[in-house]
Amino acid sequence: MSVWVGLVVWCDGDRFWWRTGWSVQRGRFVYAWHPATDPERAAHRIALMYTDLRERHMPSWLTSESVGVHHGPR
Repeated sequence: MSVWVGLVVWCDGDRFWWRTGWSVQRGRFVYAWHPATDPERAAHRIALMYTDLRERHMPSWLTSESVGVHHGPR
């Protein structure tokens, strides 16, 4: 499920997974996971990531400066 720009969460039946960053040393994404048997705690962790991403990456079409500006169909 796409939660926010840069935050996609998926479940393989055993775990919820999401990307948390990029490892320059390894040249690959870093992932976090949480057991699917504890969806409430997984949701809490994902909500924290969502909050962090919103603070760091707010698309211009969601800012107050863009109110009244036509951005075309979505």
